[in-house]
Amino acid sequence: IKSIDSSAASRLPGVHRIFTGDEVSKALKPMGIPFREEVFPKSVFRQCAWPCMATGKVRYVGEPIVAVLAASRYIAEDAAGLVEIDYDVLPAVVDPEAALKPGAPLIHEDLGTNVMMKVGGGGGDVDAAFKQAAFVLRERFHTNRHAAIPMEGRATLAMLMPTGDITLWTSTQTPHLVRTRVADIMQFPEQKLRVIGPDVGGGFGLKCHVFPEEALICYFAQQTGVPVKWIEDRREHFLNSFHAKEDIVECEMGFDNDGIVKGIRARIIGDLGAYSADPWPSPFEALQLAAALPGPYKITDYAYEVVTAWTNKTTLSVYRGVGLPGAVFVQEHMMDIAARRLKLDPVTIRQRNLIRPEEFPYTTVTGLNYDTSSSTDALQKAVDLIDYGGFRRRQSEARAKGRHLGIGISTYIEMTTFGTRYWTPLGIDHCAYDSANVRMDPSGGVVVTVGTFSHGQGHHTTYAQLIADELGVQVKDVNFVQGDTQSTPYGWGTWGSRSIVAGGGAVVNAAIKVKEKMFRIAAHMLEVSAADLELVPGKVQLKGAPAKSVTVKELAKAAVWSAWKLPPGEDPGLEGTHYYDPPPATFANATHIAEVEVDIETGHVKLARYVVVEDCGKMVNPMIVEAQVIGGVAQGIGTALYEHLQYDDGGQLLTTSFMDYLVPTAADVPHIDVGHIETLTPLTVHGVKGMGEGGAIAPPAAIANAVADALSPYGAKITNLPIAPEMVWKLAHPQSRGAGS
Repeated sequence: IKSIDSSAASRLPGVHRIFTGDEVSKALKPMGIPFREEVFPKSVFRQCAWPCMATGKVRYVGEPIVAVLAASRYIAEDAAGLVEIDYDVLPAVVDPEAALKPGAPLIHEDLGTNVMMKVGGGGGDVDAAFKQAAFVLRERFHTNRHAAIPMEGRATLAMLMPTGDITLWTSTQTPHLVRTRVADIMQFPEQKLRVIGPDVGGGFGLKCHVFPEEALICYFAQQTGVPVKWIEDRREHFLNSFHAKEDIVECEMGFDNDGIVKGIRARIIGDLGAYSADPWPSPFEALQLAAALPGPYKITDYAYEVVTAWTNKTTLSVYRGVGLPGAVFVQEHMMDIAARRLKLDPVTIRQRNLIRPEEFPYTTVTGLNYDTSSSTDALQKAVDLIDYGGFRRRQSEARAKGRHLGIGISTYIEMTTFGTRYWTPLGIDHCAYDSANVRMDPSGGVVVTVGTFSHGQGHHTTYAQLIADELGVQVKDVNFVQGDTQSTPYGWGTWGSRSIVAGGGAVVNAAIKVKEKMFRIAAHMLEVSAADLELVPGKVQLKGAPAKSVTVKELAKAAVWSAWKLPPGEDPGLEGTHYYDPPPATFANATHIAEVEVDIETGHVKLARYVVVEDCGKMVNPMIVEAQVIGGVAQGIGTALYEHLQYDDGGQLLTTSFMDYLVPTAADVPHIDVGHIETLTPLTVHGVKGMGEGGAIAPPAAIANAVADALSPYGAKITNLPIAPEMVWKLAHPQSRGAGS
């Protein structure tokens, strides 16, 4: 940026004020949370400065440069068009491998390199394992850059109060986290900042971040004394809301002649874009891919290297599944390629490699502790649901008639919840407990306030069910409060498939504290021992003598209204607060099977059937679980077949509307049959596991395997996503394509 002239814009009627990056940078700290140096030294992880607005240099198309405050959006957009910026155009680098080469244009000159992180890991002896293998497969995969695309884009509104306090309304999954980070960035007293998360139209991980706009509009409101609102349009969403999941994976897998995996080696290159996200550093995508690559299989020898690069693209960060869709795509497609080479059925090769039920708990080669799983049972149940044998007969008959049917399997185990003890060894300086307060009023109604945040997952229903079971009240008696940092206990919001484990654990434990007090009061009123009492719907009664009882409403009135009825030394009120830190991780699992028909003349892929068998431990509400799975599968179909953020060589994003960035419609999503298994974990309250992301993880692999199966007469392999029609056409016409996909 050589110069900025906003004089013409400032003269436009209705323009209130104009801010530039130079002005803002004097007031607001840079964004981003680094890893702790004792875990990841600067030689391994380099944190860049991420200014809230560009100063001196623009690193990607979409980065905020000038902020125009006006009476309406229309005036502000007209005024923004009058701002004249003189640029010195710099060479762009949009290919992560090109960014890693010596002499590449530097995104952050002060760091002297485009390498943000370079780290290796694994276990065993891969070289020795490969020597024992009958053959070693080598493939290169490239996953597609895409985005969360929630129905509602990001929206923020800030207001300066007469007291000097600031209230921020923002479409977030993490209100308390936003308050802490924005207060720090502004260097503003946190107790004077109130953050409210209203109803949010989808988040999918995108909205568990803190964005510059949230700090900026608070600062603008503080400086101007008037409310300030910013709502992104869809083009701004494509340009400036985080992207996700672009990785290059060079994978080697050794097999013996029976299809047993002997070892894996992988090099993973992550394209991070221009900055590192706040508070989840952007390398997590590639790191999670590396950790998850062994999957549900018995892998004893594995080595990986993760290299993440800065490029002149929008910053990449976490989105539903975080690394697992790429890991499962690579692992499961390699399994199918090996099965084809060995003339084994894809079901058989998986059965031979899966960790058996009796082998749990199981510590993986990357150090993950799988407490429980039902991978073998889920695979078999899914095979039965889709009538796998019957399909193979129909496939053979269809091929004889020139039709190309295919079936694809994707089985996986998924890290969920991510408690504090998961993050601590990674060097992230924050926690992952969650919180709840359960309070009963004099009439027996219950108010629950929580630190998690529901943006479509139905927490108000599941939490009310948990409380009703613990306190003997009805679901309709529970009032649910979330999203306001002034009225809810500090919590870490909703992300990482964590709410039923972390939030639910807090809710249940808070309710137990209330129940224990109810029993003490009931024992005093009934003149019996609390140990002899039991809770039934609506009342506490003496075991074996149900006529001797006291209703929940009577207990509530005694505790809150008629406190003279309480036992000596018992404080008034019926209220419990609990902060629950879940285990480092829980592990859900599932098998997805897709059936497709491929038109080799047009490249069109029709999804004929889709089956999921999901195991998330104890299901509190099976209807909500099923809806989460189906919604995730719809997003995964988009990953597999449609969604692709594409740049030209100059760093211009070419896909900035739904005219050129495709998402699945209702017509593209088939009926999805969902089966359930409940394998309870001993590590959590009620044996629940997280599951919100699972549906989105497996579709790319299942659909890729199905398309390759349909085109197996042509020797098809699918190593790039999305599976676009032109790719499919080339796979079906080998004479027209080069090597690979």
